[in-house]
Amino acid sequence: MENELTYSALQAIGMATGAALCASLGLMQFRVDRATGGPSGYQLLWVVGVIWTLGRFLRYTLQLAGWDAEANSVRFAEALAWSCTILGPIAIGRLLQARLGTTSRLARAFLGFTGVASILNLSLFAWVGTTHGFDLDASWYPEASLYVALIVTAVALILYRFGRQRIDSELAGSGPSWFGRGAVLLAVLQVSAALLTLRNSWLPAGVHATLSLIGEHWAIPWSILIAVSLAQIHYADVVLKRSLWLLASVSIAALASTFVFNVPPGFMLVVATLGCAALMLSAPFLIRALNLLVDRVYLNRADYLAAASLFEESVRRVYDREELFDAALLAVRSTLRIGARWVPVAHVSAAPANALASIPVETENGPGYRLEVSASHQARTLMADELGYLIAIGTHVSRRLDAIYFEQEQRALHVREERLKRLLTEAELKALRTQVDPHFLFNTLNTIADLIGSQPLRAERMTERLAECFRYALSRHARELSTLDDELEFARHYLDIEQERFGDRLRVQLSRGDARGNESVPSLLLQPLLENAIRHGLAPLREGGCISVAAKREGEYLRVQVDDDGVGLRPDFQERFGVGLRNVTERLHALYAEAAKFAIGRRADGRGTSVTIRVPLHGN
Repeated sequence: MENELTYSALQAIGMATGAALCASLGLMQFRVDRATGGPSGYQLLWVVGVIWTLGRFLRYTLQLAGWDAEANSVRFAEALAWSCTILGPIAIGRLLQARLGTTSRLARAFLGFTGVASILNLSLFAWVGTTHGFDLDASWYPEASLYVALIVTAVALILYRFGRQRIDSELAGSGPSWFGRGAVLLAVLQVSAALLTLRNSWLPAGVHATLSLIGEHWAIPWSILIAVSLAQIHYADVVLKRSLWLLASVSIAALASTFVFNVPPGFMLVVATLGCAALMLSAPFLIRALNLLVDRVYLNRADYLAAASLFEESVRRVYDREELFDAALLAVRSTLRIGARWVPVAHVSAAPANALASIPVETENGPGYRLEVSASHQARTLMADELGYLIAIGTHVSRRLDAIYFEQEQRALHVREERLKRLLTEAELKALRTQVDPHFLFNTLNTIADLIGSQPLRAERMTERLAECFRYALSRHARELSTLDDELEFARHYLDIEQERFGDRLRVQLSRGDARGNESVPSLLLQPLLENAIRHGLAPLREGGCISVAAKREGEYLRVQVDDDGVGLRPDFQERFGVGLRNVTERLHALYAEAAKFAIGRRADGRGTSVTIRVPLHGN
């Protein structure tokens, strides 16, 4: 009788341990699945384990408490335990689907097969329950459900081996190498034990009891084996620690209840063991609760973790070093009620006599500092929690200092880059201007040289116009921008020079339209355009032609258009831009980037050339 009570008590204690283990692992699996965004296939296995162990625990506990084996409560607990076999095939199907992928046709087909197997188990469960009064242990249902589970598992293993050869999945080949061998060994051991206890009642009582323990307590070893193998979800260390702490607590509690407190076998042994184990498992929580009670209520000590987090949040947007130091000193003084000061590392000074601690604050991009704290009449002795808070403050200050130094370096680098860009732009503009001015000078001097011998008066007038043009060019040499009126006046002087050469063959029209005349335009912008129009457009024609310069405001832009009715553009003009046109486009881009527009093409009537420039009215 005593052996039977001991056996039942061990069964109840083992089932309670398995239920607690499966429940904790199932909760952990649920959190992992929610974080990764999809089910892993193992969640249902933990549910099956909880149902089995909880049902068996209730059955053994009720019997130990004095309930008859034929009582309805005992049979209900027994039926609850065996109801897990209904979910067993679906759990295996979900597991295979998780390994092969949710899009695998093979896995989906097998999931349908497991659904049929679960319906079969449900039908057998209902039939046996009604015909045998839910005395399932004494019926043939345990053996039948075991065979169904073996068939489903065998099919799953075959499909897994076949499916893994057809897909290139990292998940399919994952898992430790020992898992397969360990799982096969454990499965053979437990299935053999279950078959022997179900079909061979002639076994000796001790052997039968041992095999029954091995066959029924599959939840604990399988839970640990499966959970530890899941390296891809990164909680194997937590599983080992919690599982070993749970098993160690139950084992120590059982030994203490039996040999120290001399609890007799039976219901009281189960209660005493589980009670002691619960106290051991809850000891860390009780200690933390007592510490919290003493710190908050009796000692009125601050929550250092929350205070450090609040400080980190408050200085996240601080960009001044002195403001950061002041915030850290305020946090330390108000939280610990002690004196504090910052000392540069390079500054050698003796620590004050009442110094309590010195916290180094090192930075990668700047000088280091030391946080020195000293005692006050309100200060407590610094313990581990207080020192941890000071170290946390020092760490946050160090990180923020590095961020401040980095941001300062980035701002300085940005300023240097902008200055270099401006200097480069100015250099490019000056280089372009030096290409334009000599070009204009040489062409004009060549024309004057041609006229000196034959028409000296015209040459003299051209020389005067040239002087006026170069007075303007020299006055604008250091300025990138001029006004529209100044540019049009310069264009008139330049065209007067050309009219002296071409005579009646060159006709000129200048108009500023609705423009005010004070609009800013690039200096010497029109000269290369007028030069190109005369040289390439009108000069080849015996009768000459007309050049028109017109300005007009268009919203926030000023449009300047230079037209001629000369020979027009050659087909390859886009690939053969001269120095003048290239300089105009490059100067516009340097001054206005993409805000300025330059277009060249035939006039609307199909004769001659039209050049249009659009520049913004406000700023460059």
